[in-house]
Parts: sequence; C-alpha cells; structure tokens
Amino acid sequence: MEAFRLANTSLAVDILKMFCEKNKTDNFIFSPICVSSTLALAFKGAKGDTATEIEKVLHFEKVNDYDFGFQTLTSDISKMCSPLKVVKRVYVDSSYKCTKEFINLTKKSYPSELESVDIKSRVEDARLQVNTSVKDLTDGNMETVLDEDSLNENTNMIWLGATYLRGRWLYKFNESETKEAKFHINKTETKPVQMMQQEARLGFRSLKELNLTILEIPFAGKQMTMLILLPKTTEDENTGLEKLVKELTCENYNTWTNPSMMANSKVKLSLPKFKIESCYNLNDTLNSLGIKNAFNDEAADFSGMSDSKGLSVSQAIFKATIEIDEQGSETPDVTKERYLMPKTECIANSPFIFIVKHNKTQSILLCGRYCGPSSDFTSP
Repeated sequence: MEAFRLANTSLAVDILKMFCEKNKTDNFIFSPICVSSTLALAFKGAKGDTATEIEKVLHFEKVNDYDFGFQTLTSDISKMCSPLKVVKRVYVDSSYKCTKEFINLTKKSYPSELESVDIKSRVEDARLQVNTSVKDLTDGNMETVLDEDSLNENTNMIWLGATYLRGRWLYKFNESETKEAKFHINKTETKPVQMMQQEARLGFRSLKELNLTILEIPFAGKQMTMLILLPKTTEDENTGLEKLVKELTCENYNTWTNPSMMANSKVKLSLPKFKIESCYNLNDTLNSLGIKNAFNDEAADFSGMSDSKGLSVSQAIFKATIEIDEQGSETPDVTKERYLMPKTECIANSPFIFIVKHNKTQSILLCGRYCGPSSDFTSP
C-alpha cells in the first residue's frame, strides 16, 4: 500500500501545483483519489503508448497491485461516519461495446465505476441520466455535473468524478464565538470573513525554515483529518503560498506532514467558515501532465476495453465541494491542562492549502486552496 499511497500523493501534488500556477488568487478544490481511480480503470483497458502515458501520469511504474489499493480505499470510505460522498465513473458510449473480458476484469475492484450509456443518439437524455445518478449518489448535494451542450453526437467516453464533503469535526467550534474578522488577501488587502474559534488538542508543527505552520484537525470518527498548510508571512502581492508551492513535492509533503513529527499540542485555533465548489474539465490539465493519446481519436488505443476502433476520451469532468462550519461531535475539554501545557495560537487569516486525508492509508481524498471570500464563497 505504501507504493500505492506515494503514487496517489504524487498525482495530487502534480495537479495542485498546476492549479496554483494557473491561477494565483481563486479558491479551488479537487479530489485526487477521484482522478486517480478513474484513470486507473481506463488504464486497464489501454494499450501501447496510450497505456504508457496514463501509467506515467499515475506514477504507477512501481505499483504492483493498484486494484487492491483502490478496492481497500473505496471500502473504507463507504464505512466512514463522516458525510463524504465519492462518485467515480467511466462512461462509454454504447456503440463501443466493452468486451466481456474487460468487464470481468474490472468487476471486483471497480464494481460500479464502468457504465455503458447511449450518448450519441440520445445526447440530452444521457446528460440528464448522468446528472441524476450523481445527484442521487451525493444525497442531492450535486445537481449538475454535466452542463448543457457538454455532450454531443461525437462523445465517445467520459471520465467523471464527483466528491462532496460537509466536514463534521471531532471537536465542535462554539457557534457563539464565531465573529467577523479580517482575512489578509495579501499584504495590503483584507476582506471580512466569519472566523470560527476553538481551543483543543490538535496536531501541530512549525517549520521555521519555510515560515510554515502545519495543523492537523480531526473529523468525527477520527478516520479523516484536515491538514492546514499555513505560511506565516505575506509580502507585497505575494501571500507566502508561492514559496510553499514552489517547494512542494511528494517527498517534501511526506516529510513535512509525517505523523510522528506532529506535536500533540493545546491549540487556540481561529479558522474561517467556507464553502468551495469547483468543477473542471481536466482535458488540458491531463494533457499537460502527459496524457495525450487518450484524447486523440486517431492515436487513442483502448483495444483492451473494446474491439471497436476509434474509442477515445471526449471529456474528463471532475467536480468537488467542501463545506466547513462549526459542526462537531464532541466539546473539547482542555481545562485540566490549562496550567500544565503551554498554549499555541494559530490564526488562519491568510491564504492556505488544505488537505483532507484518510488516516488509515494516509491517502489524500481532497485537496485545495483557500484565498479568502470570493464569488464561490457561500456562508453555510
């Protein structure tokens, strides 16, 4: 599982860095596990250079049993008490009949992720069918993943993922203490946010050489935690994130967030309430990372999936939503330690990276950036 985790972490870092470099100021969120699982299913049906490109982007060169990894992770996610909804699908137009061998190959590890849909002759019906399915699987929290005109009679295959999380903390924040505060967009600009307050035992680490604070906040059930990567300084138009993203690699991430290096500290935390919803067509992103043939009608080779020629990926659509508020399952009790343990203050009032990870496997489930209230901000 370690090689599997490292591969998924590498892809998460690749996409995160690309998103950060493409746009410096917008909030965003994506689900690395959604992307990697969907690509892995397609990889099983790819041949030749198409397969080589997908394998390289997935960092699967040294991963022996990725099917078992996804099967285990999917099973664990389904058992979580936290309201995390993850939808992963490869939709293939019914004119490209998937072989029995391929269907049987995917049944165990990807039991519901491969679907044959009549897209070309029933475009709008197919779009509504996909949207209804995703809405039902996310308990009504995602109504439209495919917009109008996103499909047409030339659509062959869709890679699609949808992830929704309304975080419920292990330790709830006191709603009466949530107040308006200034969020530093950069050195000169601030915007008002609703800032939540909490004092609890949390994972904490300070990396002085990077001027970086890392905070680990557990969700209810302790199966997931949120990591906050918070640069401490803002300079001119920069926020401190630029340096962090530049230094971010899979190896550095693992070193910085190593659980054994996180101190169990009494923390006085100030964290903004926020909601972020992002929907991406990842065709260009995946192409930039190295998956080129899969999107090319003439070069794509999915002969392991279907005997029909011309099967290629038309759309790679991934949507993710996260809602963060005061809700939690327990009231933190730090009164006994008030005089015995020093208190660390952490105020997340400038742009930060957040990562939701699965504790058992250390896999990254969600990843994003919060830069302050913007057009996609909704007060929960």
